[in-house]
Amino acid sequence: MEALASFVVGFLMLVLPPGWTQQGETKCEQVSVLQGPPGEMTEECHAHWTNGAKELTVLVWKPTIPRDGGPMQSVEDIKGRFLGKDTVISRTSEFMGTQQEVLVTSAALTDPEAHVLIFAKGASPEEFQAILDGVQPAPAR
Repeated sequence: MEALASFVVGFLMLVLPPGWTQQGETKCEQVSVLQGPPGEMTEECHAHWTNGAKELTVLVWKPTIPRDGGPMQSVEDIKGRFLGKDTVISRTSEFMGTQQEVLVTSAALTDPEAHVLIFAKGASPEEFQAILDGVQPAPAR
């Protein structure tokens, strides 16, 4: 039996189902907020995993989103749960300005003030929900 693996992205911990392999390292850096006042910065953390042909990406911005990610066209909205709250999971035909089908959800948080975007290519809604079920605040270090 394959063990579950856990990863920290920003202030979140992901416990992923078996089969997911992280591609590269989780990266956190200070980036400019393009639609904000001059000199405004935000922390951007991102990580990417694969499971065969499936892909998963997590982006965490603290405290604010630095830029528009591009157009998105939802073709189906699915009820889901993320970080203990009801959410909408969208299946897209266009995402981040590119014709592509992904399952995506996001959350704006207040403690800490942050925004989370998580999306998967090639996963079923049930697989994506299982991934979302494994996301929680990381233990304090």
